[in-house]
Amino acid sequence: MRRPLRLAWSVTLLLTLVGGAPLAHGQERPRLTFAQLAESMRANFDVTQQIKSYAGREIEIQGFIVPAGPPDLSFFLLSRVSAMGNYCCEVPTGQDETVYVFAAKGLKLLYDPLRVYKIRGVFEAGKQVDTTYGVSMFRIRDARAEEAVGAKIFKVGEGTAPAAKL
Repeated sequence: MRRPLRLAWSVTLLLTLVGGAPLAHGQERPRLTFAQLAESMRANFDVTQQIKSYAGREIEIQGFIVPAGPPDLSFFLLSRVSAMGNYCCEVPTGQDETVYVFAAKGLKLLYDPLRVYKIRGVFEAGKQVDTTYGVSMFRIRDARAEEAVGAKIFKVGEGTAPAAKL
């Protein structure tokens, strides 16, 4: 009786040391990006199997909140750009640039159109027609939101010209 207990304890310790600890607390939450969503889109209004593999799993994604439903933000869009647009007046338009977000009950959120938010919830992928909100390719249900403090929106050093020497 004592040997099986010691064996179970040893296996648990070994799994913890080699990275098996997430099994005890659930698997690590994958973080998706709008670039991944855009790359997964197909011309026939379908998405790749790779992005579909996240369906039903809790994921995390960062972006800007665009109010699109009730004032309590129980439904909103998450976008790669702010609803205020950016320097060239770009606003979110494509299905690859928006995720439909259905908030968890009781979500309290201080909305700011210029802040980046971290959204966590259960991911869905593939074309869906909602009678209230229209057609979506990506959805997050039972979502929780928080400000993504220190989030980097742009890649530093990419697309910038070297500084001129005086």
